[in-house]
Amino acid sequence: MTDKAENLLLPESYSGREQTYVKHLFLENYIERVAYNILSFKNEFVFVDGFSGPWQSNDETLQDTSFGRATSKLQKIHFDFLKRNSKKIRCLFIEKTECRFSNLERAVSGVKHIQANAMQGEFEKKIPEIINFIGNSFSLVFIDPKGWIGFGLKNIEPILMLKGEVIINFMFDHINRFMNHPSPETAETYNQLFGGEGWFEEFEDLISEGINREEAVLSVYMRRLKKTGNYKYVTSTRVKNPSKDRTYFHLIYATRNSKGIIEFRAVEKKTSYIQEQVRDTKKQTTNIEKRRQQYGMEDLLGVTEQDGNTTSYINERSHRISQAKIILLNTLNANKTIKAEELQGIVLQTPLVQSTNINTWVVMPPKKSGLQR
Repeated sequence: MTDKAENLLLPESYSGREQTYVKHLFLENYIERVAYNILSFKNEFVFVDGFSGPWQSNDETLQDTSFGRATSKLQKIHFDFLKRNSKKIRCLFIEKTECRFSNLERAVSGVKHIQANAMQGEFEKKIPEIINFIGNSFSLVFIDPKGWIGFGLKNIEPILMLKGEVIINFMFDHINRFMNHPSPETAETYNQLFGGEGWFEEFEDLISEGINREEAVLSVYMRRLKKTGNYKYVTSTRVKNPSKDRTYFHLIYATRNSKGIIEFRAVEKKTSYIQEQVRDTKKQTTNIEKRRQQYGMEDLLGVTEQDGNTTSYINERSHRISQAKIILLNTLNANKTIKAEELQGIVLQTPLVQSTNINTWVVMPPKKSGLQR
């Protein structure tokens, strides 16, 4: 990876929550891209955070929470557009727990210049009110649960059908742990998550085809999300365990416009680089602490193998690029005439692949101005 990153120093308030830092950084950067794009030709943009807790903030300004990062970025965008014309930004933050909602309501009351509302209750049960709040505006809905309960596909279908996009935190580490749980109660929560029965049979079919467990369950969920919301494009980006080379969760993204996929991949490019830097730092810190506990002092020569995480990323990206090439060729063979934007949207559903990669494989026509989502 050769890209420059703006901020490789992990804020102290995120210590022990490195995966949350990566998630918030991704959200903040994508909000910036989608809001600027929508407000360039629309008068209003709406952001909804369906699970605004739990509040584990160690920062008085709340800049280590999704609420703090989102509102700060949207206020900046508001001022940028204010210089030229009047644009409206509205936000809705939802929290079900009473004590956490008190903190949320207090924080929302301090937001200036953009409209910020707090709503108490369970996300699924507040769907009609959320839809009423969004109205006919373009929205980005962020669904960031603590586990896998509270956002069943069938229950949130009205949200998915709105004019807009969604980002869902698919908590693979938790979901994977209880997938084969024999309890009928647990099995029903998974049926809710996947929008009905039959998902496990779909999962097993993919396993029988040689697809690994993680890719299989992710594929089943994304396929069902795509169908439920009538989305044209669904993709994801992986956030890893900060100290181990395995997945913590996936941020799943759904949109109806190829422009969104291009923007999503651009944000992934930046945050993937930062994620690997954060993980390398975490690895070094952990190793130093182990040495301190073992020997009673730090290794003054430092920690070796500092590029272990980076090497893993490079190998993964190389694999994804190979997948994308196959998808591109298959798409071109099946569609002798296809718009460049649509081709990009299809291929860029593959994680860690960029528009620049596609441009090296095929000759793309010049971009037209005024593309709208």
